[in-house]
Order: sequence, then structure tokens, then C-alpha cells
Amino acid sequence: MLGGVALLNEAPEIQEEDTVRVAIVKTADRNNGVARAVALLGETDFGGKDVYLKGSYNSPDPFPATTHTDALGAMVRMLRDKGAGGVTLIERSGMGRTRDILEKLRVLTALEELGVSFRPLDELPADEWRHFELAGSHWPKGIAFPRLLTQDKCVVQLCNLKTHRFGGEFSASLKNSIGLIAKYAEAPQSGSAKKDGKPSGRNWNYMKDLHSSPDQVQMIAEANQAYAPELIVMDAVEVFITDGPERGETAAPEIIAASRDRVALDAVGFAILQYAGARIGGSAGVFEQAQIRRAAELNLGVNSPEKIRVVSDDNTGRLLASRLEGML
Repeated sequence: MLGGVALLNEAPEIQEEDTVRVAIVKTADRNNGVARAVALLGETDFGGKDVYLKGSYNSPDPFPATTHTDALGAMVRMLRDKGAGGVTLIERSGMGRTRDILEKLRVLTALEELGVSFRPLDELPADEWRHFELAGSHWPKGIAFPRLLTQDKCVVQLCNLKTHRFGGEFSASLKNSIGLIAKYAEAPQSGSAKKDGKPSGRNWNYMKDLHSSPDQVQMIAEANQAYAPELIVMDAVEVFITDGPERGETAAPEIIAASRDRVALDAVGFAILQYAGARIGGSAGVFEQAQIRRAAELNLGVNSPEKIRVVSDDNTGRLLASRLEGML
């Protein structure tokens, strides 16, 4: 700074109020780690709101492919401790019927024991999906999103962390949101293209649009415009560092992370994967990863690493937080 004027090559000073927190706790104890990570974010009070909890149940495979039962229980207890009213688990699995997958994983029994309701989104009737056009996105027909989540509802995410061989390079909170979008639902009719006398827009396969597109990474971020979670917790006690999302080589960072900013959390998650040994990202900065870059462009969260503060509550965690900040 010279005479109160910033030099052209001098980065502007980032004030604390301009930053967002990503809390990390170095632990394998989910029951303790979830509560500690959320506490590091500052006062959190759900004020009697009914909470819709999005876990990660894409396939019938165990953690880290899907949400660990201990993490689910810790999350529900934290929500109730923070004043939540009812808690409802919401999910649309990608590799099978949602209810069947949760039954195979014995999650339905756990939900009953926890007193948590369950809404499998692939069982919603047609009129309970709302269409979002997403102008300027790479989704050719937009997306269909549950109406029950578009009326100022409180949505909280509990995501895993892993590499993803089918697209997107990695999976954290942004990718986990794809499990809120319809696989099949009505879409706007094209007016001319018909098959078997039926409008081509009916029972549109939105997931085919995603998985067949060369722009899949950007589409993941774009789909997140349909909602904003109030809180996201990431279970990175174990992660996949190859393949994914349902299988791969595992590593054990033993980290529980939390944030109110999904872009910041995913950026830190990407750094955690690199720290754990995943060969992703190359020499480019974390914010050059296409999923994160597109989310930042859409103002879904922070737009630079300088606006992220990684915090912890003990010396081991603080040392790791400093390292992860440096990797951003």
C-alpha cells in the first residue's frame, strides 16, 4: 500500500467479514466430530424448522460410497440439539430404486430408530416436480426439482467425499445435489419432435442429459441453482482416491468438515482428496477445477480461495487447516 492507494500488483486485503468458514475436525469419531465441526461455524439455531436432510445413497454399497449410519445418527442428533423440528431424509438414488437401496443398507431401520421420516424422491407423483429452465446452462431441457423443497424449506446436506470416474472428477456437496433432481419427469415439449405420437418432452430422462454430455462438470454446478442448503457437513473419515462413486481405493484422512458455503466446502474437499493422495487437479489451482469454477461463476458461494478460512479447535486440526488453506 502506498499513500492509501493499492498498487496494481498488490492483492487487496481480505477482511474477516468478507470470508466464509470451513470447519474441520481431525477425528474418526463421527458422533463427536459432527457436533464439533458445526459448533466451529458459530451460532446455529434451526428455530423449530422442519429439516429436509439430504444424505448420500446413490448405490447399495457401504461407506464411503454411501452415508455411514454413525454419521446419519450424529447429524440427526445435532439437528435436534440445534432446535430442529421434524427431520425428513430425502433421496433419489442413481444405481437402483431408492427404497430398495436404503433397505439393503439397513438405513430404513436406522431411520425408524432415530424417529426420522423418509421421502424417496423417485416415488413422487408427476405434479410434485417443478421445472427449472436454467437459462444459459448446459441442460438442454432444464431440470425437474421437488416442489416440496422450493417453498422456503430448510435443506441440510450430509455428503461424502470421493473421486468420481463417471464425470465431475470428484463428488462432494455440489455433486451430491444431483440426487435431488428427477431422473424421469415431464419436460417442456419441443412442439415438433414426437415419437410414437407422444410429445418428446414427456417422461424426459434428465440423467441421460447429464451423463451423455461433454459438459457434465458444468451441469453439476448449474443444477445447484435450484436451491440453497442452510448447512453442509462432509464425512471425510474415509474417502475414495481412485474410481468412485461406488468403489475404489480408499484413504483415511479422518476429517469431519462443515460450512454454510457449498463452494468453499467443496474447494476444501478437493484439497483434502489431494492431501489424501488422489491424483486430481494437476498443477492447476483448486478454483480452476471446472465444477468449482462454474459454481463460483454462478455465485453459489465464494469465488476465490482468499475468501476461505479453514478453522479447527485443536492443534492437530489447526496445523491441517493451515496446510489445506495453502493448497487452495
